[in-house]
Amino acid sequence: MFYKSTKWLRKRETVLRRDEYLCQECKRYGRSTSATTVHHAHPLEQYPEFKLVSENLVSFCGACHDTMHNRTTDELTEAGERWKARVSPLLQAKGYNV
Repeated sequence: MFYKSTKWLRKRETVLRRDEYLCQECKRYGRSTSATTVHHAHPLEQYPEFKLVSENLVSFCGACHDTMHNRTTDELTEAGERWKARVSPLLQAKGYNV
C-alpha cells in the first residue's frame, strides 16, 4: 500500500517539517494546531502523478482533514476544492498540467 511505503513516509515527514508540524487550515484562522495528516490537494486516486509532489501536499489536523473529503462519496468538499485551487498555480509553476 502506498501510505506504508518508505517513499511516502519520508515525503510525509518532509511536508510536516516544512509546515512546522502545524495544521495549515487552522493557521489561516490564527489557530496553532498540531498537524497529524498530510493531505493530497489533488486526490491521489485521480492525480497519481502528484502523489509525491510537495506542492500538492499540505499538513492538516485530523478535524480539518475530515472537512476536505465527503467520506460517503469520497469526493472533495467545497473546502477541499478551495485547497485544490490554491495549489494548482504552484503545480503549474513547476510545469505540471493541472
